[in-house]
Amino acid sequence: MAKKQPPTVWIPPVEFYFRVDFQWRSEHFQASFMEVQGLNMQLKTDEVQSDSTMRVKVPKGLTHGNITLKRSLEPLSEPFSQWMNECFGYLENKDRQLKAYDMIIKLLNKDGKPLAGWLGRHAYPIQWDMSGMNAMEGKLVTESIIMACNSLKRITNIR
Repeated sequence: MAKKQPPTVWIPPVEFYFRVDFQWRSEHFQASFMEVQGLNMQLKTDEVQSDSTMRVKVPKGLTHGNITLKRSLEPLSEPFSQWMNECFGYLENKDRQLKAYDMIIKLLNKDGKPLAGWLGRHAYPIQWDMSGMNAMEGKLVTESIIMACNSLKRITNIR
């Protein structure tokens, strides 16, 4: 008689528990963010004539948007801030190349283990914005960083 397996208990993930890692070859660092937006992919299609008089849609390619990372303003000594500062200053020094990292966004479970992940290959910042400063309000100063990447895919082998 086969042993009956206990049912798997699925606990839906919460959107506030995530981590963002950056890696390039043997270099690796993590950065904390309050918000990640723009994880999306779209399969582009083309309409073509079939062998009859009917037009059909066929897949043409995959596109994705830019990813926006939002966090409190961090000091320039922090690794992500240093890298971002180098990226925005690379045009001033003609001998330097823009260093792009692979960006891994991990949605975590209650124990801090990855549930889902997204890999943005060859990512680098293309825009930086800081929240306004207002002496009449006591808000947290935040920065938003828009990241471009060459490809985006959902990954299954997450560590």
